Amino acid sequence: MKKTMILLGFFPILFLSSCEKSSSTSSMKQDADPHQHSLKSVQTQVPDWLGQYKAFVPCHSCEKKLISLQLNQNKTYTLKEVQFFKQKQQQKESSGTLHFNAQNTNLVQLVEDKTHKIHYIALHNQFIELLDQNKNRFENFEKYQIPKVQHIEVNNALKHVSIQADLFKIEKINLNSIENTKLTYLFEINNLSDRVLKLRDNDIILVDEKNNEHISTIENSLIAPNKTRYELVSFVYPKPSPPTYIKIK
Repeated sequence: MKKTMILLGFFPILFLSSCEKSSSTSSMKQDADPHQHSLKSVQTQVPDWLGQYKAFVPCHSCEKKLISLQLNQNKTYTLKEVQFFKQKQQQKESSGTLHFNAQNTNLVQLVEDKTHKIHYIALHNQFIELLDQNKNRFENFEKYQIPKVQHIEVNNALKHVSIQADLFKIEKINLNSIENTKLTYLFEINNLSDRVLKLRDNDIILVDEKNNEHISTIENSLIAPNKTRYELVSFVYPKPSPPTYIKIK
């Protein structure tokens, strides 16, 4: 009988011990989860330099050059260079890897995959700057600063024409003592037809989130058959209502 009582008294001790271990294990998991979550948050954080940069820069052997640089989170890049001449344009595309300077993380080396050619850029807030082969600034360095662009949807009613638009610049201007917003977009217009394409001001409309329509400011543009053209297109309107899309009539 005494043995039975001793055994019965032993089971509650085992049960309590088991509960304490279970509670302790559960507590440890709860303590660990927030830490793991914070680690995941750090790992998935998007770097500030990620994105596409696009602008015209000076060119010694041509009239002007368009640089379009996409920096990817996996430390790779794609680069498109378009040189403009009086009667033609030449385009080159390349890709490679990014290498950040150990002493200065704002200094980045671009190494091309095929040729191993090296370019240098400096990272800034919302723009990059092209550097020479000695990692120094060019003369008139402001002309070599390339802003980060934002894509906008283009509803295009034209057949055999593809159009891409990127927000290039935002400005505040005064017209008749009224503050206006001026948005400038860089258009890439691909005329895939066998006819000359003509675009006028009232063919390109910016629609804001309140469904207000704003006509573009652009010189009448003629685009030859089966050619690509790059144009800066601006829209000015009095109220800073965010743009939603661009409509091509």
